[in-house]
Amino acid sequence: MSHNKPVPGMMRFLCFTVCLGVLFLCFLYFTPTKNNFAPLDGVACPTELPEHPLGSRTGVLNNSNENNSLNSLMKEWLRQRRARVDWKNIIKPCVDNMAWGLVKWGKTDRSNATTSDIVFKDIRPAGEFSKVFIQSKTSDNRTKLIGGDTWRVYVRGPTSIAASVFDHNNGTYEALFLITEPGVYQLMIYLDYSLCDGFKDPPRDWFIKGDIQGTNHRSGALGPLDEYLVKHGHRALNITVTKTQIKAPLSGK
Repeated sequence: MSHNKPVPGMMRFLCFTVCLGVLFLCFLYFTPTKNNFAPLDGVACPTELPEHPLGSRTGVLNNSNENNSLNSLMKEWLRQRRARVDWKNIIKPCVDNMAWGLVKWGKTDRSNATTSDIVFKDIRPAGEFSKVFIQSKTSDNRTKLIGGDTWRVYVRGPTSIAASVFDHNNGTYEALFLITEPGVYQLMIYLDYSLCDGFKDPPRDWFIKGDIQGTNHRSGALGPLDEYLVKHGHRALNITVTKTQIKAPLSGK
C-alpha cells in the first residue's frame, strides 16, 4: 500500500480555498469605486461630514461667524491651560522684585481693592469664555501703571469655578473663565498681595535659623504683617449668563 498519494479530502479543501480567493480578487477588481476619499493629508469637504444629531453641520461649518466663534473658543481654552503651567510668564512682572528685603516701590504705591475698578467686562453665553478687566488703583485713587498684584477671582452660582488671572504688567488684570450653565452668578474678587509681595522669597538663612521646616522662628522675624498683607481686599460683581443659542439648522426644517 502506497503512502505517497495525497488525501482526497485535503485536495478538495485546497481547491476550494484557491477558487474562493480567485473569486474574491475578481470581485474587487471589477467592482467600481463608490466613494472618492480625500487624500490622507487633505481636509474633508463640509458636505462630506456626517449628519449631527441636532441637525446639519454643513451650515455651521460654512458660516464664517461660527468658524470665528470656534477658533476663539479654542484659542482661549489653550491660553487658559498654558497659563497654569507657564511659571516664567506668571513671575515675569516680578522677576526683579522677589528678593527678601528689596524695596522697589513705597508702601503708598500698594493697590487697594476698594478704589480699584472693573473697567471692562465681556460676559458671553454659557459655553463661551467670558472675561473681566481689573484696573488696580492705590488707596488715594491713583491709577497703577505697573504689575505685581495678586488678584483671585471666583465665580459662584449654578456652578462654581476659579478664573485664570493674567497680569498684563501695566496695572490691568484680565480674569478669564468659562461658564457652562446659564444663570445669575457672583464674581468674588480678592486682592491678596500687591507690589510683588506674594512672590517674595524667604530670607536666605530662613531654614538655617529655624528647624527643618523653617518654623519655630522668633516672633517678628519677618516684620509686621501689614508690611505685605493687603487688608480689605474684596469686591463682588453680579453677572447674568444667558443660554447658548443653537444657530445650526435642524434636519427636515
